[in-house]
Amino acid sequence: MGELFGARSPRWQEEERVPPCGSGDLAVSVRWFRAAGGGLRGEVVAENVSGRVCRLGRKPGLQPLGLDGRPLVVDQWVTLELRIPPFVILEPGQLASASISWSGWSGRSASGQIVVSWEGGSATVDAAGPIEPGPPERGWPADFRRVGSLSIH
Repeated sequence: MGELFGARSPRWQEEERVPPCGSGDLAVSVRWFRAAGGGLRGEVVAENVSGRVCRLGRKPGLQPLGLDGRPLVVDQWVTLELRIPPFVILEPGQLASASISWSGWSGRSASGQIVVSWEGGSATVDAAGPIEPGPPERGWPADFRRVGSLSIH
């Protein structure tokens, strides 16, 4: 079946030794757009702004912040596509991205700042576009309407 289904190919093992991207290695941005049903869809983009090669593993964590700077209580859902290997190697100047969505929201007001975290670092960024989704469509349980959910695809 080739390298794709190999237990851990020699190339994968070699790339795994590349140091993880740290907070100072990446310039991170978040951009939101309005989606059907009152939610938001968007993208997280990380650019390697360092002078070294680094490894960016798995999907990012996202934590929207309220106006008071405290984290909002938002459930996170991470989709489980099979990625082999489960990381990307970023040369200086290269980009990596992940699609995101945030369902309806009617909790504390969001500030537009989001903490993006990954293996090796984190960054607090001012998101571009809408600050928070609107209330969800009718028919959802009350607790879900209050909390909403943030998905990383």
